[in-house]
Amino acid sequence: MITTVEKVSKIKGISERKTIFIVDNNLINRAKLRNQIRLSSKYLVIGESEYCNYYDKVCLINPNVLIFSSFSNFAINESIILSIRKDFPLLKILVITNDFDETEFLQAVNAGVCGYLSAESSFEEIVYAIDEIINYGACFDKRLNRFIFRVMNAMCENLKTNHFDKSPDEQYSLTRRELEVASVMSESAKYSDVALKLHISQDTVKMHMSHIYKKLGVSTKHEAILKLQSKILEFKLNSSV
Repeated sequence: MITTVEKVSKIKGISERKTIFIVDNNLINRAKLRNQIRLSSKYLVIGESEYCNYYDKVCLINPNVLIFSSFSNFAINESIILSIRKDFPLLKILVITNDFDETEFLQAVNAGVCGYLSAESSFEEIVYAIDEIINYGACFDKRLNRFIFRVMNAMCENLKTNHFDKSPDEQYSLTRRELEVASVMSESAKYSDVALKLHISQDTVKMHMSHIYKKLGVSTKHEAILKLQSKILEFKLNSSV
């Protein structure tokens, strides 16, 4: 007989697992990827669909990670991906593409994709990529390393050295409270949740976010979180010590 404590523990264990939604037109491919992911106790596949009808399902289920498997022709899905990123700024998107292409990779990153892999990737590489985008925000196929390095070299001439000399809070003159608000906002994206956790009013949260937008030169929570992503992670790590 299962006790109440055991039931609560089981439910809690399931709720703590990161949720994944798979999109692929091929039923066999979806099943294969689903079964592979299920081998990891850290993740729970809570939905799947074909490319023609995934948007509404994703909006309804709101998973932690959205995987586009057997992906091709990025231009067709770019507008939808941008909409999803706008509505769900904390959702991580991983693309597993048949058409491994440097130009498409840049389009994907520009649209807000967090992970980009070749269809030749092994199960271990896919799970590793999921781990990386959940814990650190991004992961891209190692076959892109040389291309990324070339892009960075080309960008270096246009980068200001003081961006490397100063941390994001120094660059933008953010206060510790503003970083704290941004950190909590990156987890929930709701003013009410931030207010409750920090024991302040929603109006105060909105005031802090307004100051953050102005200092960062952005207009949305999603843009602010992306711009401060590395600093938010550092802030969380320091706060947990």
